[in-house]
Amino acid sequence: MKHLLKGAAVAAVVLVALMVINMFCNMHDIHLDQTVTGTISAVCAMLFYHGLIRNEKSKDDGNEK
Repeated sequence: MKHLLKGAAVAAVVLVALMVINMFCNMHDIHLDQTVTGTISAVCAMLFYHGLIRNEKSKDDGNEK
């Protein structure tokens, strides 16, 4: 259940950041490619989630020894 909540939190943070970037670009008349933006945001979300899980795994491994 912890992983599901962390995944949902990561998705929410990435979506909010993407909305802010899109609003900034729209105000300055910069058009972003949807395919590239979606791909980069998905990769960033996976890396961010993997970083959170890796920190948790290293803490769990340290407690077992």
